[in-house]
Amino acid sequence: MSFYGDLAADADSLLKEFGAAGTITRKEQSGEYDPATGNYTEAIASQDVTALVIDYPQRLIDNTTVLQGDKQVYVSAVGLITPKPTDRLAWQGRDYTVVNVKDLAPAGLSVLVELQVRA
Repeated sequence: MSFYGDLAADADSLLKEFGAAGTITRKEQSGEYDPATGNYTEAIASQDVTALVIDYPQRLIDNTTVLQGDKQVYVSAVGLITPKPTDRLAWQGRDYTVVNVKDLAPAGLSVLVELQVRA
C-alpha cells in the first residue's frame, strides 16, 4: 500500500473508533418521463458511511459561507463515492443537506472527505 493509502486506512480506522454510522443519499433523475405527472422519475441512491460530525469553530462562522448551526463532517474516503452538494446525510437521528464538499486527496488519492452540512 502507498503512503497515502496507509493514511486513508488510518483515517478510516480512527473514524470507525470515534465516529458513528450514517447514510448519504442522493436523488438522481432517471431520465424516464412520466406523462401522468409531467415529471421525470427519480431514483434514490444511498451509501453507508462512518462520519464524525462537529460544530464549526465560532471564528469560522461568517453567516455568509458558514452559517450558525452548520456542521463540519469528516467521512472516510475508503470505498466512498464522493458526495455532492444537495446530497443528504442522515446521522444520529438528524438529517442534513450537504452544502460543500472538500476531498482531501494529496497526490490524487482520497484520504478523507470533509463536508459542510446544514440542518
